Amino acid sequence: MNKKFSLGVCISLIAVACAVTFVLTMSLSLDIYNQRIAGVGEREAIYAKLQDIDSYVRNNFFETIDEDRLAAGIMSGYMSGLGDNKSRYIPDLEFYELSQYMKGRIITTGVQVVRNEDGYIRITDVYDGSSAKIQGVEVGDIITHINNIQVLELGAENAIKLLSVDESARVNITIQRDGEEQRFSLIRQEIDLLTVRGIMHEDIGFIRISGFAENTGNQFDMIIDEMLANDIKGLIIDVRGLSGCMIAPQRQILDRLLPRSAAAVAEYRNGSINTIIEITSDSDISLPITLIADGSTAEGGELFAAALKDFAAAQIVGTPTKGDPVFTTIRLLGDGSAVLLSNMKVRSGGGTSFDGEGIRPDFFIELATPADTDLDNLEYTLDLQIRKAFEVTEARISQITIQEEQ
Repeated sequence: MNKKFSLGVCISLIAVACAVTFVLTMSLSLDIYNQRIAGVGEREAIYAKLQDIDSYVRNNFFETIDEDRLAAGIMSGYMSGLGDNKSRYIPDLEFYELSQYMKGRIITTGVQVVRNEDGYIRITDVYDGSSAKIQGVEVGDIITHINNIQVLELGAENAIKLLSVDESARVNITIQRDGEEQRFSLIRQEIDLLTVRGIMHEDIGFIRISGFAENTGNQFDMIIDEMLANDIKGLIIDVRGLSGCMIAPQRQILDRLLPRSAAAVAEYRNGSINTIIEITSDSDISLPITLIADGSTAEGGELFAAALKDFAAAQIVGTPTKGDPVFTTIRLLGDGSAVLLSNMKVRSGGGTSFDGEGIRPDFFIELATPADTDLDNLEYTLDLQIRKAFEVTEARISQITIQEEQ
């Protein structure tokens, strides 16, 4: 039985609906407003407390305050207060060095250093091809003088700037090693960081990727092109220890290895999910791929491995990866410093997630001790994970050959 409503009743119902909608909207808006006001109040309380501390310290601190160091400490403290082991404040000097690494080309005296506990500076890396490497400077050497001025007199931060930022063509250093003093004259030069190395062993290509930089994709392209020109039948990619969050070099490499696909996606704070690596053309490589991974394969290294596993049927040799899917981005600040912030969680577009447990290998092979692998003598390597990777790849090549002959 159909019921008819008068025009007046309809208008009344519409008015009631509008009123209810208005009330709900206003209620929601008021809640949001109150939350924001509460946030402002909390921030004002924090700023007031910081001003109180600052006033007390400036009036009572026995020593002279280093304003730059104090400001950097405040910024670092704010970021550490997030409770995230990745998010941090990066001082201008450190960001200058980091930006060079990201570009893959650095102007350097050949050494990477940190402030030592005793106030001197300690060498943590010596770059291949640098004058420091050629002269015999070693990791662990303690720099005590720069240009005949004691590091303690210069201050560690200023000493590091002389080595890293100062544009002088030559820097003289004095180091302590095993109680003995040695002097070196370092020449500042431009060095391309090598993040990809490759070699052919019979009909299998072996490529090791040690990091992601702006030129990593180009280095990979040069190596894979040469291997393809020599008719490789299989490919091994070593991603042990590979981490980092740069997406562009991953996209460039995967574009050579994968078919059309949404290779990687990211989830953000608001729950939105976006494709961050999309392959728009079909790969010109249709080879069996084997990956070597371990517990220090993290972030971009894991995403790279997961995408190859899902879309190129890559098999993995080694141990489970770290299980770290959180990517960071860098925000450059006006004074040359920067903020590194965790802002998304990534996974393969094919569904493989490595959050927490990492990626399980298809062939579990553990090394008792890290092997120092000579890539020029892979046939004789004692690296059991590499030996297994060749065994797996050779078996897959044989299987393909049998199928083609049938």
